Amino acid sequence: MGGMVTIKSQTTIKTFAYQRPSILQDVVDVADDLRSEDAAEVYALSGDTPKGALIYCYLTSKPCMTMVSRHGYLMGMYGVIPEREGVGRIWMLGRNEMTVDKLDKITFLRQAKIELEKLRDQYPLLFNVMDVRNKVHLDWIRWMGFTVIKKHPQWGHEGRPFYEFVRI
Repeated sequence: MGGMVTIKSQTTIKTFAYQRPSILQDVVDVADDLRSEDAAEVYALSGDTPKGALIYCYLTSKPCMTMVSRHGYLMGMYGVIPEREGVGRIWMLGRNEMTVDKLDKITFLRQAKIELEKLRDQYPLLFNVMDVRNKVHLDWIRWMGFTVIKKHPQWGHEGRPFYEFVRI
């Protein structure tokens, strides 16, 4: 008689980039490999280090979220620092990996719009400033529906040009 044949079915597990509430270790991990444009923006704005800026954001943001790739590495952090009732200062800082994997990038961009809508009740008005040199940030704020309302020729610690943006 013939031998037994085993057919193994392979289940394809799809994994996607996702976002979760940040933990303190994320500050260290993200700061250690921050995109050079983001690190330059942090310094130009505040004179702070990436780690210092992320600690401040982690402690003061509601919410503070971490983006995780489908491969499990951290892509960056974002959040909203409450300024007053209904008004928040939105921010995002990314690691070098943030823009590498096309599928992770697409998933993040789609999810970011969903997450932004969730913030509407708490923060009907979101704003911030960004370094004119940071093209990734400019593309992101436009994708998210923010409007650049002013270009400041000198802003922050280094007195560099910054865009002020808002979403109402």
